[in-house]
Amino acid sequence: CNMDRWTTPTIQQSQICHIDLSKESNRSAYNTIDENGAKEYEDPDYLYDQKTLNRRSTTVPSVPVAPPMALRGTLRPTHLAIHQPAESSSWRNMGMAIGMAAVIVLMVLFLISFLLMGSRAQAYFHPSDSQPSPDHYPTADDQSASRDQLEITPNHLLTLLLTKRKLCLFEASTENVEHSLASFNEEHIESARLLFHSNLSHASVPVHPLQFQRYTRSLGVDDNCHVIIYDRGQTIWATYAVWIFKLFGHKRVSLLAGGLPGWKEAHSKSPQYRTENGPAPPVNRQGDFSSSWNEKYVITFDDVFVNTEMASFDVVDAQEREEYEGTSSGALYGHIRGATNIPIDRVFDYAIGRWYPSSDLTQVFHRGGLSPSRPVIVYCSTSVRSSLIWFSLLTQNYDARIYFGGWPEWVVRAPDYLKILASSPN
Repeated sequence: CNMDRWTTPTIQQSQICHIDLSKESNRSAYNTIDENGAKEYEDPDYLYDQKTLNRRSTTVPSVPVAPPMALRGTLRPTHLAIHQPAESSSWRNMGMAIGMAAVIVLMVLFLISFLLMGSRAQAYFHPSDSQPSPDHYPTADDQSASRDQLEITPNHLLTLLLTKRKLCLFEASTENVEHSLASFNEEHIESARLLFHSNLSHASVPVHPLQFQRYTRSLGVDDNCHVIIYDRGQTIWATYAVWIFKLFGHKRVSLLAGGLPGWKEAHSKSPQYRTENGPAPPVNRQGDFSSSWNEKYVITFDDVFVNTEMASFDVVDAQEREEYEGTSSGALYGHIRGATNIPIDRVFDYAIGRWYPSSDLTQVFHRGGLSPSRPVIVYCSTSVRSSLIWFSLLTQNYDARIYFGGWPEWVVRAPDYLKILASSPN
């Protein structure tokens, strides 16, 4: 055979052309190509270029034959097909929807009832300023008390003491702490404690809420105790302390009408109105009062400055008439442009130590251009006198706030055209 074209230089030609004829008979057992018409030698061009080669087909597994009809009834199915009518499925879905709706309605009703019960409990233990105290028993002397118990009479205080209600009774000191302490040790209402003004305000500015909280807790003040404050007849120190307590979030604060002189007057008629001397006994326990900043009772310089353009508030100056007009000596006095002047002696009769009647207060505020439908800003030089005007406005259903910076801050920070001095044109 001629195999020159398929040989390589390194392979012997005799090795390539040698054919073992003894094994020729076994070729048919391994040959998978139909050799009819095929060449006797291996020609790759011939083998791979023939597209009509017939390869022996491999055996394909046949599909199992179905069992005879007689055996089909004895065979068990390998799965179950559950068919439900569409009508029963729709009824079931409807029932589930109704059940879920009922559960949601019950949950909403439970939540509403829970909130109502919680609000009632809170109203009982922490009555708001718009609700009367549950321990108030109206008497003939209580007719002068305000609707919110901002002011209580000596008779009412005696009732609370005799029934052993939870009270925190304080005597408000003046700026002269030493004189106030000496006067307190000389005589004060039984079970009262001295409330130092220096622990309420620094240079007419309220102390930090946390500082006030720490101080009042050391005096045994709780969130749910009834705080009652009086002074020795000046009233402005007690009203300032009431404002501080309300500013820092206490819910039950009242002023004792008449102060210590009114209590001693009642003592002359009945020995039950007792007084005592000496220092107050030490506090046995710390209070749990939590202070906060109540914006409804205070206003700042920026708010007052914006109000000069917006006119959202009426402004009241609580200084004396000479101070308001700038004619008083000793300092640079004047008032904020647009403010009306209501001195403290226009609302409180110091000759008898009582407020003027409600009808007189209404006329005073009306002549000053005030209306209960508009909020009021009150200021003076130290906030002490402002607190008395603020308190009287609250008793007449006014929304009043104190600008504690007052005239000293305004005269320094405000532009000149908003300051009315003695030499300023009207």
